[in-house]
Amino acid sequence: MSTYFGEYHVSLDERGRFPVPMDIRKLMQDRGDLSWAVTRGFDDALFVYPEPKYREVMGRLKDGGMDPEVLAFLRHFGAASFTQLDAQGRLLVGAPLKDYAGFLREAILIGVGETLELWSVAGWKAYQQGQKDTYKAVAAGLFGRRMRDCGLTTDEGSTGC
Repeated sequence: MSTYFGEYHVSLDERGRFPVPMDIRKLMQDRGDLSWAVTRGFDDALFVYPEPKYREVMGRLKDGGMDPEVLAFLRHFGAASFTQLDAQGRLLVGAPLKDYAGFLREAILIGVGETLELWSVAGWKAYQQGQKDTYKAVAAGLFGRRMRDCGLTTDEGSTGC
């Protein structure tokens, strides 16, 4: 099954709706992802889950019983709203979630495998800047000594991408 990927700049209207890019919309239809849960994510981003996937994750969280840390995350993650593509191919983000993520009119939509994420423009930029060393470490762990052969580093060891 195909996965979601890519980075898109989207504009939200006054009601909090944003147009889903055509290639993502087509993939949603192909996968049968018709209903979506928008909820709080990490680093002030929003997670956008296909509803069945969201319910699956919530089911696993409920198995945590009365563990205070699991309950805290359940409260965070459980603040979801459900939405579907409207006739114009838009998804709705409610005001509390827009406030959480810190965006008003502009956002970044990224594909993350089985899910999507929505970020404020400034938040996404700051996150990427803060993760540069992590990207290098993960690439080194995945590719090891082959990194140079894969074009992931230059002879000086800095990123060549």
